[in-house]
Amino acid sequence: MGRRIWALFLDSFGAYLVASALEPHDMAKRLLLQTSILFLEISLLTSLKGASFGQSAAKLKVVDFQNGNALSIPRVLFRTLLILLVLPAVFRSGGRCVHDIVTRSVVVRYYKESV
Repeated sequence: MGRRIWALFLDSFGAYLVASALEPHDMAKRLLLQTSILFLEISLLTSLKGASFGQSAAKLKVVDFQNGNALSIPRVLFRTLLILLVLPAVFRSGGRCVHDIVTRSVVVRYYKESV
């Protein structure tokens, strides 16, 4: 669980930095921009490589719960939307958050093998 919180913090902080650089004055616009950047970053990177920036740094990956394959783009988008609603992350069952249960996904640790 600590890795997942760390990953979300890294993703959120990165989105905050970019949004602050793009919109330094209007806090409401910056918050909307930050949320949009966070949604795009998590969705895009999870679709392309199975993990957001923060998840990659924490050595985590999102995969299909049943077969370990990559998630489809619609599932990634829906999962990201549920993450941004925040509430599903609070309730956990068997080590999985509600957004993972609903999208039939699981977050796993991964380690690169040295050659």
